[in-house]
Amino acid sequence: YHDAESVVTNKLVFAFNDDDTSTLANFQNGSYLFIDQVPNDEIKSLQEQYPDEFFIEGQLGTYYVSFNVNDENFKAFGEADKAKIRKALGLMIDRTYIVEEIGQAGQVPAAGFVPMGLTEPDGKTEYIAKNGPKGDGAGYYSVDPDDYEKNCEEAVALLREVAESTGLYTVDENGVVSKEFPTIAYLTNEGTGHEAIAINLQATFAQYGINMTIEKQEWATFLNTRKNGDYSVARNGWLGDYNDPISFLDMWITTSGNNDSQFGKGEHATYAGYTYKGEGGKTWAESYDKIISEVKASKDPEERFALMHEAENILMETGAICPIYYYTDIFMKSTDLQGAFASPLGYKYFMYSYVEE
Repeated sequence: YHDAESVVTNKLVFAFNDDDTSTLANFQNGSYLFIDQVPNDEIKSLQEQYPDEFFIEGQLGTYYVSFNVNDENFKAFGEADKAKIRKALGLMIDRTYIVEEIGQAGQVPAAGFVPMGLTEPDGKTEYIAKNGPKGDGAGYYSVDPDDYEKNCEEAVALLREVAESTGLYTVDENGVVSKEFPTIAYLTNEGTGHEAIAINLQATFAQYGINMTIEKQEWATFLNTRKNGDYSVARNGWLGDYNDPISFLDMWITTSGNNDSQFGKGEHATYAGYTYKGEGGKTWAESYDKIISEVKASKDPEERFALMHEAENILMETGAICPIYYYTDIFMKSTDLQGAFASPLGYKYFMYSYVEE
C-alpha cells in the first residue's frame, strides 16, 4: 500500500448521524473526535469555547437554490416568463443577512454559480473576476448590501412585467402579488442551517404576497426527489470534484445525473430561447450542451475559459440556478486526534490520523 509505513491506525469508526445537536453532544462528551456539522445557532459560542478545536476553512463550493424548469405549479407560464419570475425571486433574497445571521462562518454572498477560489489560465486571476454578462466580475446581480433595496425594486418590476403580459395575476402599488400567483413548494433536507434559510426565504417572499410551503425530507429521499425532478424549488449545494470551473458547469447538460433543474428535459427540451456564440433561437441541447462539449474537446486554455464563461452566462440567464453563498468548511477536531486534515474540495483525510495517548 502507498506510504503504508506512515499509517499507524488499524481501525476507524464512522458514525452515521444527521442530527446537528446529537453530533455536537457526542463530540462534547468525547464519543466523536471529528464532526463536520454543528447547530447554526451554536457557531459563535463554539468558536469562543473551542478555539483550538473549531475550524472554519475555505472550500470550493456554492450553496444555491435550484428551480425545476418543468415545475407543474408554473405550467401556465411560458419559459421566458418563468425565467423572469425565478430571477425576481432570486433578487429578493438578502444574501448578506443569510451569511451573517444564519451561516455565521465567513461564507461569502454569491453573485454567480462558479465559486471563488478557481483561477483563469494565468493561474493568478480569479475566475469570478471575469464573471457576469459583461465579463467584468460584477456578477449576475449585486450582492452589495447597499443595493438590496434596488434589487427588490427590480424584482417587483419583473413580476409586474409578467403579470401585465400574461394576465395570470396582478401586482399592486406596494409590490404585492394577488392570490392567483402560484404557491412555491420548497424542498430541503434536515439540518438547522438549511431549515433556517428556508424559513428566511419564506418570510422574505411573504412580504410580496408570495406563499411558500416548506417540506423536509431525509437525505437519501431528498437526493432522489431532486434527481427525479419531483419537486418545485429545492435547496442545493455543490463542491468541486477538481480544481476547474467545468466541475460546476458540466453538471447542467441534459444528460447529466446532477441536472436537478431538468434542463433540456420534458417541455424544456423544445424551448428555443438560448444563444450559441451570439446566435439566438437555440434549444438547451443546441446551446449549453454544445458549448460544454466544446470545452471538453478544447486543448486551448484561453478558448476553454471563454466558453465556460459563455456557458455560465446562459445558465444564469435561466434564473433556475439561484446562488446564495460560496461555502466555507466548518468542522470540529479534537486535540486528541492527530494527523487528520481537510482539503479545499471538502474532502476529509484520515489515513495518517491517530489518537494522542
